[in-house]
Amino acid sequence: MRILSLLFLATGLVLAGSAHAEVYKWVDENGEVHYSEALPPDFQDKKADVLNSEGVTQQKDLSLVPPPPPPPPPPGAKKTGPVELPRDSSGQKRATPLYTPEQVKQQQEALVLLRYDSEQEILDAMEVEIKQLGYDEALVTGSRSSLMDAYRGNIREAADRQRAGLPVEPELIAGIDSLKQKLAANWATLATFKVREGDIRNKFNGELATYRRVSAEAAAQKH
Repeated sequence: MRILSLLFLATGLVLAGSAHAEVYKWVDENGEVHYSEALPPDFQDKKADVLNSEGVTQQKDLSLVPPPPPPPPPPGAKKTGPVELPRDSSGQKRATPLYTPEQVKQQQEALVLLRYDSEQEILDAMEVEIKQLGYDEALVTGSRSSLMDAYRGNIREAADRQRAGLPVEPELIAGIDSLKQKLAANWATLATFKVREGDIRNKFNGELATYRRVSAEAAAQKH
């Protein structure tokens, strides 16, 4: 019994020791796969997998595993390096702008000084555009009156035919529908004139403010 106990104890120690031993899986120059507890001296710097006592790979040969991708930047982090402009509809890269936003702003301010000799010229140019817009609005308003007269005439004709018990021709119905669509488009165009007038005033008021500021800065530099 004592001998059996010692045998079981020795067997347990061997198993316990082998459970923590590393086993290497490697391939020689002939392509044969080998398993051993130590690598050959001439194979220390070559490719091998590390297995546990159950043959499960614990550590893969890192030379065969691609490196993990870099972690994404934290939210709100600023990108470093040149920023690529948005691509166009064909997917091609857009050309690098020749001027910085600050340079573009300076050129626009210089053009204001070249275009106008005084503040009054800016105000006069604004009035010219507003008057032209008023002329266009008058034309659209006049066409609306003609369209309304034609529409009412077709409606009256259709009503008279119905009262007389006569059918309304498809051409007359189509004409009424067409005039109705033209009137809707006419009203939509008239609604845009107030918006366009506001855009004109904003544009020239911006140029007027730029003219005053740049002129004051130029005068200050002379003194």
